[in-house]
Amino acid sequence: MVALKTFNNLPQERQQEIIGVCLEEFAFNDYQSASLSTIIKKLNLAKGSFYRYFESKQSLYFYLLDYAVQQRLANDKGFIKQPPEDFFDLIILHFRAKVHFDKTQGVVSAFLYNVLREKNTEELGNIQAIRKQKALDIMYQLVDQYVENGQLRNDIDRKILAWHVLQTQLSIFEFMELHYQQDFRQNIQNNKQLYNLPEEELVAIARQFVEIQKNGFKNK
Repeated sequence: MVALKTFNNLPQERQQEIIGVCLEEFAFNDYQSASLSTIIKKLNLAKGSFYRYFESKQSLYFYLLDYAVQQRLANDKGFIKQPPEDFFDLIILHFRAKVHFDKTQGVVSAFLYNVLREKNTEELGNIQAIRKQKALDIMYQLVDQYVENGQLRNDIDRKILAWHVLQTQLSIFEFMELHYQQDFRQNIQNNKQLYNLPEEELVAIARQFVEIQKNGFKNK
């Protein structure tokens, strides 16, 4: 989804203000509960003016999703200057980049977290598949590079490898949410990072997940 021309013609500062308010509303509420009226009021807009920027709540939501994904990619690119030779070291580095993203762009991160927990509806379609496919496309590119250089197995479908790595990453966050009883929305609303835990503690947990993925469950 794209914004209408009227929105793109706004000064960058005003565009960012609108995006920020919209992200907050969808970060702290699920899709059905998020209110365009609240957004319009916070932005001091006439209702008609808002619909000159985005055709609908749906088009706004998918615009924000594309925006948030691009912000995450830009964060990773800036954080990972030189990818390590070892694939599993790269996964840990990506996790550190995610922690950095949570610290610096908490609302955007909370929005992406919310999307992963959004229910499929007629209006959103299979939002779970849409969000995961975006992440899977990125992961597939990484896996493909390391299969080509011999780091990863070439006897398994690369899409299956990418899916397995992605699901492991997602399970790390789910474990932290359950084990540490983290309330992500509350953390962000209290101006804390998504995971209100020391970075090294988060990375230590991630390393254990990656170790299982690398070497399996069998006792050495």
